[in-house]
Amino acid sequence: MNVQAEKFKLIEWLVQLQDVAMLGKLKELKEQAEIAAYESKLKPMSKEELVERAKASEQAIAEGRVADIESVMEEDWD
Repeated sequence: MNVQAEKFKLIEWLVQLQDVAMLGKLKELKEQAEIAAYESKLKPMSKEELVERAKASEQAIAEGRVADIESVMEEDWD
């Protein structure tokens, strides 16, 4: 199978497509694929790692190393 040729056939078909429901299904499929690709890169934490992270967070709170939601929302995340 020539992948490039198949992609071009799909693009041609997609350009002609007028079915809004089908477009919605295709968009949903794309989003699911993106989520699956993202999740496949995640590494689960062990119980020990989770406990250590919680302890570090508690220590940070005790030391006052916190930020309120307003200041976090003001940050530029791009």
